[in-house]
Amino acid sequence: MKKTLIALSISSLLYSSLSFAEQSNIENFNKTSKADETILITGNPYKQSTDEIMSTVSIITRIDIDRIQPKSIADLLKLTAGIDIASNGGPSQLTSIFVRGTNSSHTLFLVDGVRINTVTGSGGASVNDIPTYQIERIEILKGPRAAMYGSDAIGAVIQIFTRNLTGGEYQAAVEYGSNNYIFTGVTAGISHGEGATTFSISKETSDGYDITNNDFAVDDDKDGYEKINLSIKGQQPLSDALTLSWVGRYDEGDYDYDGNSKWTVTAPSQEYKKYLLATNLNYTQDSWSHDINIAHYQEEQIRFGDYPGVDETTRNQADYVGIYNVADALSFSFGGQFYQDEYSGSNDGFNGESRNTSSVFAGALYNADAFISEFSLRYNDVDDTGTKTTYNVSLGYNINDSFFTSINYGTGFKAPTLYQLYDSYAGNAELELETSESWEFLLRGDVYGVTTEVAYFNLSFDNLLDYNYVTSQFDNIADAKIKGVEFNVSQQVENLNLSANYTYTDTEDKTTGTQLSRRARHKANIGATYDWEQVSLTGIYQYQGTRFDAYSNATLSAYNTLDMSVNYQLNDDWKLQLKANNIFDADYETVPGYVTPGAEYFLQISFSNL
Repeated sequence: MKKTLIALSISSLLYSSLSFAEQSNIENFNKTSKADETILITGNPYKQSTDEIMSTVSIITRIDIDRIQPKSIADLLKLTAGIDIASNGGPSQLTSIFVRGTNSSHTLFLVDGVRINTVTGSGGASVNDIPTYQIERIEILKGPRAAMYGSDAIGAVIQIFTRNLTGGEYQAAVEYGSNNYIFTGVTAGISHGEGATTFSISKETSDGYDITNNDFAVDDDKDGYEKINLSIKGQQPLSDALTLSWVGRYDEGDYDYDGNSKWTVTAPSQEYKKYLLATNLNYTQDSWSHDINIAHYQEEQIRFGDYPGVDETTRNQADYVGIYNVADALSFSFGGQFYQDEYSGSNDGFNGESRNTSSVFAGALYNADAFISEFSLRYNDVDDTGTKTTYNVSLGYNINDSFFTSINYGTGFKAPTLYQLYDSYAGNAELELETSESWEFLLRGDVYGVTTEVAYFNLSFDNLLDYNYVTSQFDNIADAKIKGVEFNVSQQVENLNLSANYTYTDTEDKTTGTQLSRRARHKANIGATYDWEQVSLTGIYQYQGTRFDAYSNATLSAYNTLDMSVNYQLNDDWKLQLKANNIFDADYETVPGYVTPGAEYFLQISFSNL
């Protein structure tokens, strides 16, 4: 059963290893994806093909990014089945990502294998600070993955891989668009012996627009932003069996936002700086593979306005992943992870607080003839919060050459953030772990060139964290249940690539009996790309159904949008790109009181030898 990754198409792969252990294989993926996109070499410790994968995962490749021309990672993720986006305005503003109806803090985000979820607020991660220009691909691994990743990996694991060029490859791009949007970026690969390093730098600015529709005078202004991003990524074989890999990122920016209150005196704004450093040592020989990973991640947020403040979080991470292939049909994985989170800043309630999280895991994969089975088990110890053992069981069966089915069951958990535990006003040191159970049934087929995937998911949650208005503190007071169905289809007809997905998601807060906030019951995307000589034309239609908003006790209206993009290859080196977002200027909200941009237009020209 063969698949082709096209714009917005959905493929599947098993979870990637716990950290960026797969970095030693990333170059093979990039080379292979250009020539044969039916095989995913990275993405799981057992190096399975897409035909053998037992989990639902969406893959966004560099080819997809070039065709879609998104302005943020959220623009990419919202095209995927089962993902809802709620944004307080444009691409630089606070954005929540709900996967299969779970909370935004129930998705673990990795950048080149490094955890970037914060321990302030309710958790989650700010991913829109990374420009899509610097992304090679994104893997969206749905379902519970706590058996491999620990805390936060309840609804999904989303891993962002940055650009990875070979020596002598380069690209430079400039872009201008609506709201005085200006982008410049340069990416280049440099070889050193048998290894290579990719350097990337970009700058993005926009005057923005007024993100709120209120009548408060202090908010009646444009909310612009600026960001600068630097990235370095490389690998060097030290011997036939030993490879050293490294990743470094620096992200800096600032953005304006609105107070959205009549009591606001000074228009608020925020600055941020983020640092990511990681290194991996991989040893592979005969039946054994070993990965040792060390990483450091730091965020600094500085708020200005009526409520100034500074939040700085630091995470140091170390882990080991081992693989032993007993035979062609049987493999074992094992390892452990330790990371320490520390906060310093203007919140006196937990300034100087730190927390250690340690875990060990083991797993096995049996793949023989038509049957595939996998089991993973992980023991987690979170300081001052508790311990949790999580596991995942998957069974798959190749019905014939065209159809594959699987069933997955897993448990997960999320640890409370340092803010929820120790804040002077709302913190509660007695908080327990949020826990979950999840089922997934998957059917994948290929009939007459039409690739189809259907998945049923069912999740239940206990001890969910929420603010208790009786005690004025956070508490484990909520339970929830979620069920739904995802449909994904894609087909290539000569030069025409077609794809579509639809998701039905039924969520319920078992405490109040209402739908979970800002999740749509019905969501659909349709994409089409036509390639003709030097021209590639892509159109994307999106439908988002009504959503209940618990904070305003109101219903957000359904909406439809249509985006178009054109790529014109002027010659071997020069390319022209034109993007039109929301070309019918649909008026809608994803968060009550916050305005979406409306129709936007962008023009980019790039020079490269890729």
